[in-house]
Amino acid sequence: MKLHPILVSGLLLAPGAAFGQAVMQVPAEPAPATVAAPVTVVVPAPAPAASVLPPVRYAGTVAGDELFNLIQANPRFAKLSKDLPGSPLMLRVTHSFEMTAGGKAAGLTSAILAGSTLGLLPVVTNNDVAITYEFVVNGVPLSTWVYRRNFTRSQNIFATDTTYGLGKEGLAWARSTVNEFLAAAAGDAALAALVEEYGFYFPAKPAS
Repeated sequence: MKLHPILVSGLLLAPGAAFGQAVMQVPAEPAPATVAAPVTVVVPAPAPAASVLPPVRYAGTVAGDELFNLIQANPRFAKLSKDLPGSPLMLRVTHSFEMTAGGKAAGLTSAILAGSTLGLLPVVTNNDVAITYEFVVNGVPLSTWVYRRNFTRSQNIFATDTTYGLGKEGLAWARSTVNEFLAAAAGDAALAALVEEYGFYFPAKPAS
């Protein structure tokens, strides 16, 4: 009996071939497609904006109101005020003069000369000026920042001082410490924790 090619479950029988002579023909499988590895894009989280501080009382002895005005102009310290009696939060800014050994001797000599010449010669002083910013909570210091610089100053004993005893160079430097303080306070962990805790107990009222 004449056989025709029959494909049964992958078996190809040629005409006249016996079943034992069946040749298995398996079609070649296509090569697997290359799958690109997934790419993870890391997007850095935006830095959180510095939280606005709650009402803080200001107490300062440096340069009159000049440092106070500069600090209050910063949005984070917009609620800084000198008129908050009894406030548990206070920013205290003080300064001190630390006379060096050489400056002490030179100052004494120049004071004697200035006095003996009735003020014709100026008084020359050399001091380390230290400005301290201290954040206080219920009378306990929370964070402290101290900035220090040495100045030599020459002043006539009869001249009117408009620099709060700091001299022109010292006053300019005192103003510059405000930016240093603001930058340091913005990254202070203790102050950030205080603001977070205050917001938990005294949440901001939603805008009406």
